[in-house]
Amino acid sequence: MNAVDWRRVVLCGLVAGTVWALLSMILVGALGGDFFAAISGKVPGGAPTPAPHLSLYFLSVAAGVWGVWLYAVIRPRSSSNLKAGVMAGFAWWTIASLQSLKWVVLLQVPVAALLPLAASLILCVVATLCGALLYGNAPSNPPLDPVPGSSTPAISRS
Repeated sequence: MNAVDWRRVVLCGLVAGTVWALLSMILVGALGGDFFAAISGKVPGGAPTPAPHLSLYFLSVAAGVWGVWLYAVIRPRSSSNLKAGVMAGFAWWTIASLQSLKWVVLLQVPVAALLPLAASLILCVVATLCGALLYGNAPSNPPLDPVPGSSTPAISRS
């Protein structure tokens, strides 16, 4: 099994989280009007502004590190690096969406206002693939040849 390179996970996760934060700001700015209108009367103090906050950025970066870590763990077991990146991005989107859906239910946001949440699937996959591209390639499957000098026969893939 390949060991996870934590230095690369953190550095590439910073990139993935930054890509996610930037793409999310664009998405919310373009499609988030209905969402903010739907929650404006339900949140004390009115609708939050889509302006970036430093704490939200750091949470995005932390999610990016998690996404790249997940990619690094899936990658050796996957048939391709692209497949591993898409799987990790989908997992990131699933976790983020479940967390967001909790607030949607609590604030009773109309389903029609959830377009940004659905569209963020593409953003999660793109951000994870950016981090995965920087993380690098590795063999898709562990070698099946025996250790030199060992009497154990090679395992065949049939």
